Amino acid sequence: MFEFRTAKVEIKLQVRVPLDYEIGLGLLAIAFLLYKWGTATFKTFEERKLYFEKPYPFVGNMGASLLQRVGIQKLLSEFYDRTRQHKIVGFYNLRTPMITLNDPELIKKVCVKDFDHFPNRQVFIGTNERLINDMVSTMRDQRWKHMRNTLSPVFTAAKMRNMFTLMNESFAECLQHLDTSGSSPSKKGFEVDMKVLCNKLSNDIIATTAFGLKVNSYKSPENEFYEIGTSLNFSSGAQFIKFMLASMIPKIFNAFGISVFDPSKMEYFVRLVVDAMKYREQHNVSRPDMIQLLMEAKKESQDNWTDDEIVAQCFVFFFAAFENNSNLICTTTYELLLNPEVQERLYEEVKAAQEALKGGSLTYDVVQKMTYMDMVISESLRKWTLAAMTDRFCSKDYTLTDEDGTKVFDFKVGDRVSIPISGLHWDDRYFPEPRKFDPERFSEERKGDLVPYTYLPFGVGPRNCIGNRYALMQVKGMLYNLLLNYKIEASPRTEKDLWGSARGLNFSTSSGFRMQLVPRK
Repeated sequence: MFEFRTAKVEIKLQVRVPLDYEIGLGLLAIAFLLYKWGTATFKTFEERKLYFEKPYPFVGNMGASLLQRVGIQKLLSEFYDRTRQHKIVGFYNLRTPMITLNDPELIKKVCVKDFDHFPNRQVFIGTNERLINDMVSTMRDQRWKHMRNTLSPVFTAAKMRNMFTLMNESFAECLQHLDTSGSSPSKKGFEVDMKVLCNKLSNDIIATTAFGLKVNSYKSPENEFYEIGTSLNFSSGAQFIKFMLASMIPKIFNAFGISVFDPSKMEYFVRLVVDAMKYREQHNVSRPDMIQLLMEAKKESQDNWTDDEIVAQCFVFFFAAFENNSNLICTTTYELLLNPEVQERLYEEVKAAQEALKGGSLTYDVVQKMTYMDMVISESLRKWTLAAMTDRFCSKDYTLTDEDGTKVFDFKVGDRVSIPISGLHWDDRYFPEPRKFDPERFSEERKGDLVPYTYLPFGVGPRNCIGNRYALMQVKGMLYNLLLNYKIEASPRTEKDLWGSARGLNFSTSSGFRMQLVPRK
């Protein structure tokens, strides 16, 4: 209300602000606040005098990957290439500042020598959902240490040797399915999407070795275990979006009781394991699978582990094994079709191993003796690493120094540390011609030349992957069976540029991993 007074006349003017103008101002204010929130952490590296590349609001340095324009491995590898002249650099994983170690000696110091300052992994999902915080990969401090000590005997060579018999059954079912698929008389073979095939194989192996459940996803592709398990995979789709939101705004997720994973589906896995344990105890049943090994480990441990904590160690296989083991088979077979001379040499070793078995089933010990197989898979893990990076969380203030004792950086409690695995694996200073698939890098004559802490396929230090034996025997067993029966060739729909076409957190493409299998008999 505005008033103008004169000696004789009093004039009153009433000015009304249009409603849409008020709404516009409100939206502008909200947008400004969101922008400030989305960039609130972006002064971190400037203030701490650490080299970094300009981040973008909300997505930091991850924009291209989140927008599905490039795979996470390629994004992080290219970032490493641009910054590798710096021993330590800043990287924004969304809004989270990550201090990236580019130097192998510094990686050794942080992850091994001075591990007590960095004993934990970053918590990417700030949620209290059932099982998530009970997995050994997310446990922290002494709780993690006790669970790791409990699990270590579970993954010994002796225990894996017994478990391999269960994997053999799944390999046989997979080959039987392929025999049916290739039953046509064509000598040119038949096309398969190796990703679809290996996802089912990975599912069936996890079902039998981790949950004590017998399923055949080739005969029954809609089985409950497969459908529920794949729906929880967060590498892409709606599950991936929920995972990213939970990482960015965990307080809102918890405040509104939003779950990343469907509670009813989590309950399904709990019931599977708990019921199996009760049945085995009541009926004195023993089976060489993860449930049995965990039951025995629980009895021998001084820690009173709950049922949920035991179930969580089985459940972690869906995050650590399902997608990764499937991808490793896919990328290795992809390289074999591109490098027929490597495939032929590997086939000769597989054939020799079969003859040594004299008609017997493949065993864990025979798998371990196939040296060229190990070289091929090691190179596949180098070129197509399963994890683009690993991380650590600073628990105590720490001054990082180089070999000469010169200070490199002062870490504070709460700092997040990133180890750029994909970048190191593609660094031509450590692996000449990194794009070349060369298993000879890992031969007895040459593997001693590898620079320590530049090859990290299963992580590094005390918090490395505890299930690497499990993963390797699954992949080696499948490749043995596959090469024994089929020659792997390119099909018309084989992806020409996997590195450029891959998207998301894993090496997945819209065209899949299509290739031609030609029967050897």
